[in-house]
Amino acid sequence: MSTAPPIYSSTQAAWDEQVKKFFKYSVVAIVTIVILSFAAVALMLEPEYKTQGNNVANCPSTIFTKSAVIFDALLICATQEVPDAKLQHAANVAAEWLDNDGDGGIDEPRVIGAMQDSKALVIMSFDGFSTLAGLKLLPAVIAGGYAVQDLYAQETNTPGRRDASQEEVHHIIYNAGWEVAFPSVFSDQEEVSSKLYRIWKYSDDNGHYYYGDPTCDDSCKTGEFFYLATAAYLGSKADLFSDEMRLQDKEAMQAVIPEIMEIIESTDYVYPTHHWPSGQYRHQSNIGYLGLKRN
Repeated sequence: MSTAPPIYSSTQAAWDEQVKKFFKYSVVAIVTIVILSFAAVALMLEPEYKTQGNNVANCPSTIFTKSAVIFDALLICATQEVPDAKLQHAANVAAEWLDNDGDGGIDEPRVIGAMQDSKALVIMSFDGFSTLAGLKLLPAVIAGGYAVQDLYAQETNTPGRRDASQEEVHHIIYNAGWEVAFPSVFSDQEEVSSKLYRIWKYSDDNGHYYYGDPTCDDSCKTGEFFYLATAAYLGSKADLFSDEMRLQDKEAMQAVIPEIMEIIESTDYVYPTHHWPSGQYRHQSNIGYLGLKRN
């Protein structure tokens, strides 16, 4: 017995054709809107963040005209408005954090490996990335899989201001390096409940540390706490001017939260315990630069 062919009316065919056209035109409209949005961003961008003809190839955006690579583990990318000396200072600080005993070698190779896997990146602008600059950078940063920290030239080794390069570089080394290499000790995630996280929580709950920034969540506060604990250990008074960290030297921390001293002085790894970075680093062969002006 033969089967009758399905009935497919001309009305149904016309409807299907309309649906196809709708989706086709919708896709075209969305693509057009995206293209126009990027074009608008490009037109409104400040000159510092426009595509440069002399951009460096190892950075994730064409807005960067100079870069530094430290121990093949940390990439610092800077815009044209960042003075060479500011980039060099930040690179030296990074090298001091990674080679804190100053012998020319890496202190903790496992942290270097973690930073390489995390694609650790510091991005430098003159005085802060604008929202439009962020919109331009974001796709490339996400697509590249970078762990990112920003830093401004105006807050880097500027007379009369606290040098923020030590803090911002420490943040990226901690986030992309230490907590990745040793999560049970350094993780800032509540579900991991690392040794550091528990010490921060105890200190926060008992008034030994306070960070009131409402945009900083618990993981952020853990990193801030660890940075200030390091500053207290190494004696950086400039970083302890506020009362965020109430335990401001080794003796105070040893008496109240000895566990933080155990983390810093552990022999299971080599954490920086020798000196506070100053931006003076002797072993310049450990830093590679692109795009600097020739003297």
